Amino acid sequence: MVLLMTGVVMLTACNDDDDNGQPYSYVIANHGVFVVNEGSYFSQINGSMDFLDFTTWEMHRNIFAGANGRSLGGTPNNAIVNNGRMFIAVHDENRVECILCPTQRTLGTIPVMAPRELATDGRYVYVSSYTGKVTKIDAWTLTVVAESEVVGSNLEGIAVRNGHVYVCNAYTPMTVAPYADYENEVLKLNAGTLERERFITVAANPNQLISDGNNLYLASWGDYGSVPATIQKIDADDQVTTLTNGRMMALSGDSLFVVNTTYDANWNEVTTYHVLNLRTNIETNFVQGSEVFSPGTIGVDPRSKEVFITSYSEGEGGYASYTVDGYVCRYSSAGNFIGRYTTGVGPGTLVFF
Repeated sequence: MVLLMTGVVMLTACNDDDDNGQPYSYVIANHGVFVVNEGSYFSQINGSMDFLDFTTWEMHRNIFAGANGRSLGGTPNNAIVNNGRMFIAVHDENRVECILCPTQRTLGTIPVMAPRELATDGRYVYVSSYTGKVTKIDAWTLTVVAESEVVGSNLEGIAVRNGHVYVCNAYTPMTVAPYADYENEVLKLNAGTLERERFITVAANPNQLISDGNNLYLASWGDYGSVPATIQKIDADDQVTTLTNGRMMALSGDSLFVVNTTYDANWNEVTTYHVLNLRTNIETNFVQGSEVFSPGTIGVDPRSKEVFITSYSEGEGGYASYTVDGYVCRYSSAGNFIGRYTTGVGPGTLVFF
């Protein structure tokens, strides 16, 4: 189990007006959410990290840069907390960054080529990679203790369950259109040795995995056209059941919050938001989502049960902008819109603290 820090913590950050590179300190309540912003690879905008304080509802910007005097780097793709330490997969920098949550200061970096997603069993951190390998990191010594053989191509979502690591083999890049061969398998590895044990056939382009300890929930993105995005369950016997359509999800008890985005002929996004009751299999609408222009991720605060959805801002031509600040929308568990808070470019990961 991942342990979360309690009490009042000190964070080091910089404000938007501080451009001299000198950090300053402030005290915030422990309850809040870290927002990891991916930036933009093509526009050469590095990633960043913000923190939304749930006591003051102030968004503290660029806290990693403020604490460490340097950028987080290109495309920080995912983050998790393990015993008060945050591990961040920084794809373009070929590293996993480890920081101490109370201070945001780095404790060290672990070299991993093209890291994508992270999972933990409380003792070790497991990293998927576009090298097709899974890396196992000792969360205390910050050393690589095992690496799998090449088990796929571009590995994405990853989860740990009952002594096994499950990882999504999303797609194989191609040099000609459609430029990707979408795979349809989740790989099951032994968590101790990272040896592959079996293939599990799933919907095309698997990307996100969530474990509740017993079942795994999988979001596969399809081909963005004729093959729809799909949510499936992988039970304790590795049997797969299709639940609904959706591209991203967040789990809260028996409720699975689902965001489903499709595209019209002009590549305009059409997005719906709903909740699936996992006991009854009844699906209900959650929000209309008019406040969200182009969703980046969804998360549920485990304490308040409030729901947070990040978004890209609208850019030229009515499409999502990958060069200007994004934002996060806050909703009650019943779907009432509460507030909107500015983030960095490309808010793609939420970590509740």
